[in-house]
Amino acid sequence: MRILFFSLIIVYSLPVNSQTKSDLGLISGVSYYMGDINPKIPFYSPNISAGATYRYNLNTRYVIKGELNYCVLSANDKEFSDPYQQQRDASFIAKLYDFALQFEFNFLPLKFVERKVYFSPFVSSGLGASFVMNSASYDKTIRLVLPAAIGVRFAIGKKWSTGVQWNFRNTFRDNLDASAKFPNGVVNPIAPGYGSAINNNDWYMFAGFFLTYKVFDFGDQCPAYQKDLK
Repeated sequence: MRILFFSLIIVYSLPVNSQTKSDLGLISGVSYYMGDINPKIPFYSPNISAGATYRYNLNTRYVIKGELNYCVLSANDKEFSDPYQQQRDASFIAKLYDFALQFEFNFLPLKFVERKVYFSPFVSSGLGASFVMNSASYDKTIRLVLPAAIGVRFAIGKKWSTGVQWNFRNTFRDNLDASAKFPNGVVNPIAPGYGSAINNNDWYMFAGFFLTYKVFDFGDQCPAYQKDLK
């Protein structure tokens, strides 16, 4: 967190008149849960995920973005062959609203130029919050989450961009899978002295596509930057 905070200060101190553009866009994909019921299977029980994004392009590499997402999460012990899970018979379904403010770094310069396509892999991280409504309605509190994402973004012409991204959220808690049977969340038995608050946290992930359109221009691009793009 401290590294991210100081990185944002450094970025904001850089000249940003070369590409001061803002984008609005939509996100669509699938979401899934990882925790005590599903400890290791990616994209288990995928459900719908949708959202909106606002991106402020500081320059060709650095982006500040805010995202608002809606996800559905579910899991069921009966879908696993483990004898303990079959006997425990835990299940849940949750509707979740997710907000994240992140700093994004593009590994390659991403340029918006007419009749050209540029792309770059990216990583991002920051701070976020979630509002969860599970099947038993036990957790309706806004909670802090740690967001991170990896993906690839394509700039198409001067206005459009698209891409794919895989988002990860650490919830810092172990009750995302709460239900009427387990109102405090599902907890796997661990021998005394071997518990880990870090490894025992529930996670949710969502992956999919995004499409953005450049809607605000805050000043013109500098002549040197325009010459470089030709």
